[in-house]
Amino acid sequence: MKNLKKRKIRSAFTLIELLVVIAVIALLLSIVTPALKKAQDTAKRVVCGARLSQIGKAMKMYAEAFGGALPDDHNINGSRDRHGHVVYRDDNRYPNGILKPYRFAYLYELNYIETPEVFYCPGNRLDSYKYESYTQPAPWGSLSQDFNTNAETFGNQWVRIGYTYFPVERNARIDPSIGAPYELGKKFVQLNPNMPYASDLLHNRQSLSHQTKTVKMINALFPDGHVAVCNDPDVFDDAIWDRVDSGVSAQTDYDFLYYNVFRLVRP
Repeated sequence: MKNLKKRKIRSAFTLIELLVVIAVIALLLSIVTPALKKAQDTAKRVVCGARLSQIGKAMKMYAEAFGGALPDDHNINGSRDRHGHVVYRDDNRYPNGILKPYRFAYLYELNYIETPEVFYCPGNRLDSYKYESYTQPAPWGSLSQDFNTNAETFGNQWVRIGYTYFPVERNARIDPSIGAPYELGKKFVQLNPNMPYASDLLHNRQSLSHQTKTVKMINALFPDGHVAVCNDPDVFDDAIWDRVDSGVSAQTDYDFLYYNVFRLVRP
């Protein structure tokens, strides 16, 4: 019995050995976790870019089918709706009460894009631009949705997507009062080839879909169909962001941001 007890005591870990094991595991986690996080972030950015590319192909097919036209963004209450992330609004319906689609929603309704998740970047940080916010109750693209009726979110009934759509034509006339075009592009072939017409969500620097402590980046879709990744610090350090980082005071601030960021992003 004494020998048996001795063997049991010898086979057990001492407190010091347990602490060493825990320390080694903690060290390994500190090394592996950032690498895993970086891999996950990269995967989200790649998926996000692939979805944007898919939207670009669908947009080109739409334009070819409709005489070169871009999907309509409508005039509401006498003014052009410039919210580049809105695809349905409760206050804009056909006479029979069915919601009118906006922009990318046309691609979905005409089956150029069959899965609405494509309209959402997996890296989106804000709930108002996530797919899951607009599927309760299902289906996507219907109103009202629980997310919109929550008093802590928004009073308006909109379906938002996770990308920014802001088509600018060649030689667009610029309204000096807002620093953005008077009108958005209407024809695909007239888009400015040196500017993207869609990108990851542009809201403010803090909510950019792809960023680390030292690097910020966006995927940008150009008229020729390619998606470029912009990680130029000068783009994200530019003073144009200061106008919206502290809180948007008017829609013209977004127009200003979209247009001037798109001007800085190179093909």
